[in-house]
Amino acid sequence: MLRSLIGNAIKGVSYASVLRIPIAAPVQKCSFSMLQVYNGSKCYPQITSIEAKSDLLKQSFDLQQPQSRNVTKFSLNKGKRKSVRAVVKRFRRLDWGAWIRTYTGRQKKLFSKSSNCKRRLRQHVFTNSAQSWLLDSMVTSFWRRPKNWVDDIYAPYHKRDEFFATKSKSFKV
Repeated sequence: MLRSLIGNAIKGVSYASVLRIPIAAPVQKCSFSMLQVYNGSKCYPQITSIEAKSDLLKQSFDLQQPQSRNVTKFSLNKGKRKSVRAVVKRFRRLDWGAWIRTYTGRQKKLFSKSSNCKRRLRQHVFTNSAQSWLLDSMVTSFWRRPKNWVDDIYAPYHKRDEFFATKSKSFKV
């Protein structure tokens, strides 16, 4: 609600500047009015005024970095497209087009995790179709082609015969 309130206010300012309508003088930034809220054993500050909330929201938008996928479309030396090294390092493409990855944080703070959680973290996860399309666009055709590694641990997962679109054709002799 607060975000839409700020967005509408910004739109109103831009429309007013285009239409050359005189606008009232801007309100000075007020100091944050805080209210201490007691919750159990801790005391949390809570912002009460709308101006303070909008100021904090604007500051948080200023601090955020825009997402970047770091795809080099034309390299400086040969002018070729380059793969994103983080994708090659973190993901693995199966022969039928899906990408597979491990759970995030699988090696962090294992002493505090239950045995069921540790077992779950050892498993792998498939990416969905949108993520697979994005990862395909972030790597070159070299990484999209099937690879034949020696002692490949993902060998059972390279075939997907239960689905008609990825079923391998069997030849009858």
